[in-house]
Amino acid sequence: MEMKQVLVTAVDIGACLLVSGGGVSRVEDTINRICRAYGAKETDVFSITSSIVASVRDDSGEVYTRTKRIKEYHTDFTKLDQLNQLSRYICENQPDLQEVRKRLKKIEQGDGQSLEKRTLVSAVIAASFTVFFGGGWQESLAAFVIGGLVMLFREYMKKFLINRMFLDFLSAFLVASAAYGISKTGSAPGYGEVIIGNIMLLVPGVAFVNGLRDMISGDTMSGILTVCESVILAVFLAGGSFAAIVLLSLIHI
Repeated sequence: MEMKQVLVTAVDIGACLLVSGGGVSRVEDTINRICRAYGAKETDVFSITSSIVASVRDDSGEVYTRTKRIKEYHTDFTKLDQLNQLSRYICENQPDLQEVRKRLKKIEQGDGQSLEKRTLVSAVIAASFTVFFGGGWQESLAAFVIGGLVMLFREYMKKFLINRMFLDFLSAFLVASAAYGISKTGSAPGYGEVIIGNIMLLVPGVAFVNGLRDMISGDTMSGILTVCESVILAVFLAGGSFAAIVLLSLIHI
């Protein structure tokens, strides 16, 4: 089996892991294991949140290198689980690469949960967080509605390939504006709890934890980059909420 194709397939699996929210150390380990399962004598893998570089050496001493650029990513636990099962299957059985490519393509094209289901789940989670932070049934109902609207808004805005940070800013601005506006009608006076309940859906907690884990496991550069990006995203979320409240207060809504 040609080691070049093994490397291409392994890096594609690693890229899918990274796009789906997998940690850098997990991505590097997966690529290493897959290449060695197919007979690679030596493997070197370097990954950060936006790039993967991998090299392998085969029996003849030939060295192959593959680079993959990662432009965007989002957490998808379903795909992470499927990719984990696929990598274990590869390491245990060394199947034909065509079979691996077909299974990988199926995972990549998987729709996961429908938009309706994701919207409902987001609404329920937002309402639950609102109650957790001290909101009553009125606030939880408002959070439920806003949580669903925010999910639909983000899905719509993805069509325009908008920057992640700007999208988070707009989402937080929408949440705070809607919560503040509803509170002024007297329907849900505790707009702070409604805002927090919805913002919790957008906080990049998984990425932050992955960054800390990468630093602990020795991938310091990648960990620092991930943590810094998570903090910046959190700042944009806070900025969007703050801007909405200040703006609406100034125009006396």
